[in-house]
Amino acid sequence: MKIYPWLKKTYKIIINQHISKKLHHAVLIRSRINIGSKKLIFQLCKKILCKKSKNIFSCNVCHYCKLIDSKNHPDLNIILPEINKKSIGIENIIKYIKKVQNTSKFGKQTIIWIPKVHLLTESSINSFLKILEDPPSKIIFFLDYCSFFKLKKTFKSRCIIYDIYPPIEKKGLFWFKKIKKYKEKNILTALRLSENSPILAKKIFDSSIWKIRKKFYKKIEKYIKKKNLFKLIKHFKNNTSKKIYWIFSLILDVIKYYYNKNSKIINLDQKKLIKIIKKKNNLKNLYFIINLWKKCFFYIKNIPNVNFKFILLEPLIQWEKIFNFL
Repeated sequence: MKIYPWLKKTYKIIINQHISKKLHHAVLIRSRINIGSKKLIFQLCKKILCKKSKNIFSCNVCHYCKLIDSKNHPDLNIILPEINKKSIGIENIIKYIKKVQNTSKFGKQTIIWIPKVHLLTESSINSFLKILEDPPSKIIFFLDYCSFFKLKKTFKSRCIIYDIYPPIEKKGLFWFKKIKKYKEKNILTALRLSENSPILAKKIFDSSIWKIRKKFYKKIEKYIKKKNLFKLIKHFKNNTSKKIYWIFSLILDVIKYYYNKNSKIINLDQKKLIKIIKKKNNLKNLYFIINLWKKCFFYIKNIPNVNFKFILLEPLIQWEKIFNFL
């Protein structure tokens, strides 16, 4: 059975609780970023509903495991938003509650899994609270929750919470090296851009975004040398917020480099550009310009249909002044 190495400890704790019949009826898996919570819950469901398992993992070959793999197991109920809706309404909750109040189809346990608890509406949560207070027998609720979102204290108090975290950088690097052949500085850069999530770092490498980022930084270096940062505007048309974030992280690295050359910078693959910017910008100016890009990022993210060229004018004009290009 495959499970991410940084999740094995949590998996074993939960399954041992289940085996000893001490597992709470409502399990809330809480994480800050994408580090594999869905895969963790999927494997937990598989083990709990497997009938031929002889250890802490599912057998992975029986009829019940195959049903789960195909998402056709009648005792595994996954609650997602309805088509064309961004939230989980009360009707959806009531439908599943009525369904699980019947006995298990295979005479074992029934699982309700909500992958995105933060999408529950206020009325859905209130309805769900009642069922959590007096749950039907042989029902386990698995709830996947991102800590960026708020969740009622009364809701959390009715669950047992397991916090999962990204692996330390050394372990993330070791895992990455086993599946991908990249330079170490590139892997570390991707991990740091992804808050140490190997899953997100892998997505960066597997998509076109890594090449776009490298190309964008080359354009910055080119326009600094040509003393014309205004030409950057035409390169912001796509992935605007990402590119603003890349500039923000780059300037942050320059500030770190000012204080300590051996500090843990994010963009390890851009040391040359970091040194170029450091040479032309003092600390006071760096703090000033990073705040402008931060404000710019906020506008792009929060104002619908904003004119990105207009928003970018201020930081670029000020940066030109700092570089003495004007």
